[in-house]
Amino acid sequence: MARRPRISARSAFPLTRMGPWAPVAGAVAGLLVGLLVVLLLGGVAEAFRERLALVFLTVGLGMLGAAGALLADEVRLVRRGAREAGIRPAWVEATANLINGLTPARLLLLASAFVLFLAAYVS
Repeated sequence: MARRPRISARSAFPLTRMGPWAPVAGAVAGLLVGLLVVLLLGGVAEAFRERLALVFLTVGLGMLGAAGALLADEVRLVRRGAREAGIRPAWVEATANLINGLTPARLLLLASAFVLFLAAYVS
């Protein structure tokens, strides 16, 4: 007689715990790093192209910070889905296309890579 899989208790300390403000916090951290770079290199940038490259760098780092937080949340979803695959295989199949496709985190990562490329191209 086949037994149903047992549902184990949730772990008290999950691997990642993020709220809805995590991408905003990541973007702020990226912007702070970008502003630090601008403060360090601001005196050196004299031409318009160099200042534009610093603006692209700041925006790109902010986007990269937000993408990092979203990617961490996506990893948490994938790990949870893998853990619950034995319990609810239909649920995993229904959400596999959402996780494996072009997610907002991956789209933001591609956009930030493009903006950072523009920063390198302009300077």
